[in-house]
Amino acid sequence: MKLAKWLALLPVAAFFSGGWLSSVAPTFVLGMPFLMIWNVSWLVLTSLIMVVIDRAEGDLDAQDAQAAQAAGDAR
Repeated sequence: MKLAKWLALLPVAAFFSGGWLSSVAPTFVLGMPFLMIWNVSWLVLTSLIMVVIDRAEGDLDAQDAQAAQAAGDAR
């Protein structure tokens, strides 16, 4: 498994650590409850992490397409 795929564990860990962190963090951040800020920020960060993973894995898709095309040409 490529190193970039390990990044997918980061949002899962953040989801489970948010409840614990909210007990030690300030009650309100920017006028909103801390857990709401935490979840919304990780929603955005999860999307960015998935883009990074897709870009890292994009090279594999191109190699697979070239291999399939070469196999088709060989027939």
